Amino acid sequence: MLTVTNAGFGKRSSAYEYRVTGRGGQGIANISLAPRNGTAVAASFPVRPGDDVMLVTDAGRLIRMPADQVRVTGRQAMGVTLFRVDADEHVTSVFPVVEDAADEAGPDGAGPDGAGPEGSEPNDPGATSPPDGGEDGLNG
Repeated sequence: MLTVTNAGFGKRSSAYEYRVTGRGGQGIANISLAPRNGTAVAASFPVRPGDDVMLVTDAGRLIRMPADQVRVTGRQAMGVTLFRVDADEHVTSVFPVVEDAADEAGPDGAGPDGAGPEGSEPNDPGATSPPDGGEDGLNG
């Protein structure tokens, strides 16, 4: 679990450190907040090895960092500095960066430049029509 505060502090902790509560549970503490490390939690979500996260501030600054660089600590630790923010600036958004094979291949499975398998553009006016000569390839 990655937890980030509004002052730019964060920590990773094992999901096994969080007990399951039943109905009527009072919750479980995740991070110790103090004036030094922030007054609120900006985000808390699970991360896997190799994941990157993006931190965004209310002043428009952002940083991308590997989640592996955040030190694994106990459940109630205060965390370490992830993003140095100014006195009047706060982290407002934290999210994982999702990359998959479709992003690398481009739209519709084409190459990174958007070209089709023969190197022609998909909407090329000089492209050949379907073999039956129809507009949409349907007979009828």
